[in-house]
Amino acid sequence: MSDSLDHNLFRKIKMGDKAALELIYKKYYTGLYYYAKKIVGQSTAAEDIVQETFLKIWENKASIVINTSLSSYLYRSAYNNSLNFLKHSQVIEKHKKYQKEQLEIAKSYFEISCENGQSILIAKEFDKQIEDAIQNLPEKCRIIFKLSRFDGLKNKEIAAHLNISINTVQTQMSLAIKKLRNKFSKLFD
Repeated sequence: MSDSLDHNLFRKIKMGDKAALELIYKKYYTGLYYYAKKIVGQSTAAEDIVQETFLKIWENKASIVINTSLSSYLYRSAYNNSLNFLKHSQVIEKHKKYQKEQLEIAKSYFEISCENGQSILIAKEFDKQIEDAIQNLPEKCRIIFKLSRFDGLKNKEIAAHLNISINTVQTQMSLAIKKLRNKFSKLFD
């Protein structure tokens, strides 16, 4: 009985019926929340994951084909969104660690510079060189680099935002990093 009701509700969702989505949401929210929380270990993240699961269903309702029960589809979606959250969290942690290491390097560099009173000038000049190097990147490369490094977007999010392929995002990021690395490796040789 429940599968038949779910099937009818999902059919209505595909036709744009928000009330049907709300019924499905109320029916499955609590179970999906605890399922996601068990995977990610965080209440707020679990709430976001469940919200994202239902948002994706609504946004992609026309193209979604469910070959199993709606329940199975929802739990699989929540599982995949939970794994994506964990992967993204790992990337953020690595980035934070990298930033912390770079900050420590910069601090020691500026502590040495402080001895001769030049640290502020050096810091400003270094910031200017970084800004100039980023501005001198090709336009698409620069936009993608800023979305990734300054706005914290994932490659998939950048691709969707710019309506380009993930491969293009990866290629442009690699190019940006290579150009910046070449520019600054010459400074520190």
